[in-house]
Amino acid sequence: MQLSSLNNSTSVITLSAFLNTEIEELLFTHLREVLQSEKDRVILDFRPVDHMNSAGVSALVKLAAMAKQNRAKLFAYGLNKRYGEILALTGLYEGIQVLDSVHEAVEPLSRAKLAELEKMDFKAGRQSDAGWAPEVPRIKVAEKPEGAFAKNMDGRRIIGQFQGFGPMWEKTYWLNIKKAGIKKEDIVLAMQEHFVEFQPSKNSFYPTNKGIAPGEIIFIDSRTPGGIVSTGVMVLYVDDRSFTFITPQGHPEAGWVTFSIDESEDSIYVQIQGLARASDPFFEIAFKIAGSKFQETIWKHVLSSLAKYLGVEENVQMKKYCIATDLQWSKVNNIWYNSQIRSLPLNIATLFKRSR
Repeated sequence: MQLSSLNNSTSVITLSAFLNTEIEELLFTHLREVLQSEKDRVILDFRPVDHMNSAGVSALVKLAAMAKQNRAKLFAYGLNKRYGEILALTGLYEGIQVLDSVHEAVEPLSRAKLAELEKMDFKAGRQSDAGWAPEVPRIKVAEKPEGAFAKNMDGRRIIGQFQGFGPMWEKTYWLNIKKAGIKKEDIVLAMQEHFVEFQPSKNSFYPTNKGIAPGEIIFIDSRTPGGIVSTGVMVLYVDDRSFTFITPQGHPEAGWVTFSIDESEDSIYVQIQGLARASDPFFEIAFKIAGSKFQETIWKHVLSSLAKYLGVEENVQMKKYCIATDLQWSKVNNIWYNSQIRSLPLNIATLFKRSR
């Protein structure tokens, strides 16, 4: 990864071949250097990229949030069609403007400067989309698993952090496994095959017959402190050591959660990391009252269940960090799709059945 200057107001970050969690800190360092030089425009040159996983996109989300807080603008250059679709699918198009070609005018860059960017030396990458879900303009529910309410999903758009309302939070939960003989591949398989069973009883997950695969839908019926919420997620990304779920309109959060495995010489780290913000003002208030704690108990329970399944110590830990404190008032209309409100008939029907 390399930082270079294009003119008095614009710098270029030439990205590395692999965009994953390892590039995050260097990205932030480069942006800080740009801001310290009093420049306010950064072009991310994607041409050298071979592959980008969901952790790499999370790094870009946090970079875009950092740029927004400092009134700087990010641009993406050199993306192939599929990578452009991935930025659209994840909602990053609201945080990073895509430059289609050197002929696209971006003030104060002249066409000559954009042409100069095109001539910069780089080793072309493949920009592989392996593991990513296809472009999905709107969710189409073709299969309803038995037992699921399956509400508030059909026709909904997928939304990322930049389409949400509340402050953006990164919450990380992890389990450190030191038991000999356990392989990371076995842990990933256990998480995928038993993910539903690892949920607490108040949180019911209903995957389709294809399971955890890119583009598949997982329905969720959650018994929250405020009543039943029927919603779901879409599988955004899957590889041999991670998978990521992204939210639709109406979900309590806007963003995604990633389940991943990493290892050192003597340990395996199982991690659940959420990067999201409350999707609307109603859910922002709900998270402050009880929703945040409710959510945290769910993911701690999942890792504890995994530990029991593997026969290892339940040393689940957690940390959280507020990435962006702003409220996005332009997204206040998200409340129209609020799954808590739209699940009200389910709650009324449940109360009626109990009273009989």
